[in-house]
Parts: sequence; C-alpha cells; structure tokens
Amino acid sequence: MNRRTFLLGVLGTPLVLASVRGRATSPAHAGAASSGAPKGKMVLAWHAGIASRWLDPQEHDGTASPDNFITILHDALIKNQGKVLYDHPALAEHFEFAEDAKSATFRLRPGVKFHNGEPVTPADVKFTYEQYRGAKADVLKNMTQGLEVVDDRTVRFHFHKPFLDFPLIFGTANVCGAAWIVPAKYYQQVGPDRFKQQPIGAGPYRLVRQEPGVRLEFEAFTDYYRPVHVKSFTVLSVPEDATRAAMLERQEADIIYLVPGELIDTVRSISGVTLAPVLSGSWWLEFPGFQNPKNPFHDKRVREAVSLALDRRAINDAETGGMGKPTGNWINDDVQYALSWPEFEPNIPRAKQLMKEAGHANGVDVDWLTPVPNYFSRGERVIAQLREIGIRTRLQVMERGVFLQRLQGGLKEWPGVQIIMNGARIGGSWANWYESMFTCGGFNAKDFFCVQELDAKFAQYQQSTDPAERQLLAEEVQRAILEEYYFVPVFRHAFVNAIGPRIAAATWQDVFQTITTGYAYPWEDIQLKGA
Repeated sequence: MNRRTFLLGVLGTPLVLASVRGRATSPAHAGAASSGAPKGKMVLAWHAGIASRWLDPQEHDGTASPDNFITILHDALIKNQGKVLYDHPALAEHFEFAEDAKSATFRLRPGVKFHNGEPVTPADVKFTYEQYRGAKADVLKNMTQGLEVVDDRTVRFHFHKPFLDFPLIFGTANVCGAAWIVPAKYYQQVGPDRFKQQPIGAGPYRLVRQEPGVRLEFEAFTDYYRPVHVKSFTVLSVPEDATRAAMLERQEADIIYLVPGELIDTVRSISGVTLAPVLSGSWWLEFPGFQNPKNPFHDKRVREAVSLALDRRAINDAETGGMGKPTGNWINDDVQYALSWPEFEPNIPRAKQLMKEAGHANGVDVDWLTPVPNYFSRGERVIAQLREIGIRTRLQVMERGVFLQRLQGGLKEWPGVQIIMNGARIGGSWANWYESMFTCGGFNAKDFFCVQELDAKFAQYQQSTDPAERQLLAEEVQRAILEEYYFVPVFRHAFVNAIGPRIAAATWQDVFQTITTGYAYPWEDIQLKGA
C-alpha cells in the first residue's frame, strides 16, 4: 500500500489504522544547468500591496497571499503543487506517515542548498518547526511531542496522539508555513525583522533587490534541484486595474493578476494575450460580533435577509464574466469533507418581510462593509443590493496587508457594526477553513465568532480517529453555519488573470497549473518563448 492509499484510507474510510506505513518518493531532478542556463526576464503585476512578512514563512498569514511569494523564494519538505493537493515531495525526497498516525519521517534530498550555499539540514527543519509562529502554529505545537534528528538527512516528528490531519496541514502552503524551511544559522544571526528585508530560502529564485511594498527582483537559483527556466523575475505591486492591463498591452508585464469584470473584454482583445479564468476561492459575508444582542445581526432573521437580498449570479456575471460558480457553501467543494449545499436564491420580498419581523422595517445602519483588498467593486455591488432591503452601509478600503493584520487583531480592530466580505482559497480539509476563519481564537477570526456548541463539535472532530465520525461532525458543523446564516456564501469566483505573448504556453493551464490556488506557481516551470 503506497502513501497516498494509506492517507486516503486514514482520512476517508474506517479500514485504515491496520494498514502499513504510507510513503512518498520523488525522483531527483537534474539541476537547471542540465537543460541550459536560465534566460530572459519575466514580470508579474501583483494586484495589491506587497507585505514584507510574506517573504518569511515563519509569519504565514494562513491565507493564499503568502503562497505567491514563498513559492518563489522558499521550498518545503512537502507541498501542494500542480494537481497534488498537499504531499508533493520537494526538499524531502521521501516521507513516511506512521500507521498509527503518531509520527512522520522525512528524508531530505541529497545536496539541497539555501541561496547562500549552505546545505539544508535536519537541524534547519527542526529550527523552522520549533520556532514557527504563523497560522496553525498552536495546532502543530499542541500535537507535537518533539522532533528527532535521525541522521544527517532524516528528521522524525513525534506526536502526542494520532494526528490524522498533519499531512494536510503541514503540506498545504495556503494553510501553514511550517514546512517551508528557513536557514537556522542565518535566521538567528539576523533576526526576524532583517530576515524579511534580506530573506534567504531554498526555492527556485533568490531575492536580489527589494523596494518594500512595491517591487521585488529575483534571480534564478542555479543550484535548485529542478530546472529554472527564466533568469530574472520581477514582481511589481500594481493595485490599479487599468494600469495592469496597460502594462500587459505594452508588454511591460508578462502575467497580471485580477482582471476585473469591466476589463475582461478589453484584455481579451489584446493581441497575443490569453485569459486565465482560474476557478479559485469562495467568497462570503460575515458579521463580526453578531453575538452581541445590540448588534442587528444578532437576529438570525436579519442575517437570512442579507442572504435573500443577494443576486449571486448577477455578481458572478459582473465580476468574473460569468466564469465563477455560484455556490451554497462558503467552503470550496474540492477539499476533504466539504458539505454540498444548494445555491441560495434571491427573494427581495421575503427579505423585506424578515427585516420587518426583526423590528427593522425602516432598515438598519451598518458602519462599514469591507471586502478583501483589492476586490472593492464586488463590495460595492453587495452594498447596492443590501440597500434594496434597507441595510445602509459604506465601503471601507484598505491595503491587503493591513486587512489581514486587522483580521488577526480581533473585534477591537473592527468597532461598531461591521460586515466583512471575506474570501479564501484554503486547501486540504474543511477543518483548515473552520479553524482559521470561524473557531473562537482562530488565526483569522479571533473573537469574531464564539459559538461554543460548534467549537465543541470541532474539538471532538479533532480528537476522533474514526473517519465516519469525523465526516459526520464536519457536516454537522457546516450545516449549522449555513442554516443559521452565521456566514452568508456569495460565490466561488473565477480569479481572472492574463498571460502575455512572451510566455510559452499552449493553454492558460500550462501557467496556472495548480488546483489549490489562483497563482501561477510552480514558477520554475514557466518558460519564455525563444529562451
């Protein structure tokens, strides 16, 4: 029984715990020199500001944003890549997850190096894991008894009890950064603040210049264990939609992220340009502090009215040219134990009736509606639709790094009555979504929502080793969130990007290979025409 069969058994059927060890292996790849030296220059126009902390996997936000950067600069023991959800062997050529789920052993590839020429060692793995302080750090550390350096290429993780979710958490880049190895000696020498300015990783590109928040310049790391095809890679922060489109047309950018609905036809018409409508994250509305009786969203009828006011198909058509997917759940349907739920239909008369029954016949005032930056137009569409049932609010605009920091700060960062239009693409398991976005104390929820009954079921889920029980609990928790309208799903959007004519690609999927995020990694696989 191979490692994948083992994990599917552990996580999906009751027949597992008697199985043999699971393992993953990947053949070593030749270095870049074997396929010719890297050539040319590639430019990515990033659609928001750039937070320097995204260059340090130790401070992972628990969202997709850091993925774009850590996959350029760093590498992990195992990771999501292409159609592999979480267990693609990277710095580790081989790993074993014990049959009792109480240990995991990783063996490093021979000769892997950091950008400063130092070897990647089990000591670096141990330091990275033990010092990790980003998303999921509390879960990992509460479950981990210790790390054992077995030999000069092998490290073993020991858990206090069966930790069935370990591979899913550890290997999913948009969930957790603990698998992304930093050089222990250098990190301790310079400290976290300087590391964010002068990071050293083991990924396909090394950083050669940074203008904080604005520009990152990378160069191919020729000692990477896989071929890197493009020599120079620049990432520019370009929040203005029209500017990104103009850069693509002038061939000042080779890939741009986020083509808004109103520019889709314009960008599509540019000669040599290919649209990349990646079906990506789910979007939903949340009501921080709704448990306060003074908050109008304390009343379920108001939350349900919000849902009934939304014309999700109109939002999908306007924002993504109809290439997204209206959905009934706020959790993507391609992760473990995600609950299938019917699409919510608009019903303005019923929404108005619920507002009246809740004592708000004249409507309510909400201080702010804040969408994930830079998706402000979809926030404006929601505001217009809510106005139809008397919910009056304004759009709050902020930079993405600030938005994520404020999520992690809890209710004190969101005074008054608030609606957040959140969005995420989290891989692995439904549990990664719940733990980060809903549970009381979650990395991106803090004290927003503290539904003790659901948190108790989630704790039971985490303790269980019975796959049937785990799935039942997962579905009960999701069903309660949807039936009580604690979160109001909007749609699963198409992250519409565009690829310029200099990129060698027969289809857009050749560049946007992964099914676990909207971004264009693995970066080392991208090639330029004629290079």
